[in-house]
Amino acid sequence: MAEAVRSKARKAGVLIRLFAAGYDLLILFSVCMVAVGIPITISAELFAAHPPQWLQYALFMAVSYAYLVGFWFKAGATTGMRPWKLRLAMTGSGDPISLMAATIRFFGLMITWLAMGTTLLNPFGHHTGDPELIVAAALPALSLLCMILTPNRQALHDLISGTGVYRIEA
Repeated sequence: MAEAVRSKARKAGVLIRLFAAGYDLLILFSVCMVAVGIPITISAELFAAHPPQWLQYALFMAVSYAYLVGFWFKAGATTGMRPWKLRLAMTGSGDPISLMAATIRFFGLMITWLAMGTTLLNPFGHHTGDPELIVAAALPALSLLCMILTPNRQALHDLISGTGVYRIEA
């Protein structure tokens, strides 16, 4: 970020970040349906065989990576972050995030989202006392707790990547 922008930025609040994440999830789901779901459905209809599950997951992750990391690295914000004037920056310097930091942030975020999905979908299963489920439930809660308690309001994926989310005051 430029020096003039740095002085006008403040730490983004937890609620505003959750709204932005929800907006991004809706957009990402739509993009994945168009980029992955429709071609897989068409190919399954044409060839009467579904691609392997691992390939579907790999395509989903590739599209998610391209969307999130592309926006974080090139623009400093995703489409869901822009209405609330949120920007990503390196915590120590305020500089734009590097491709490596964006990649580390992506994988940290994906682990947290997968853990949250596992936690939310498990009440419909029968293994509520499994240690894996306890860890899966604790990870999103720990990330949220970090966002509340750390001085720069960093979630776990921000802490491991050295990034922070800031609200730009225009």
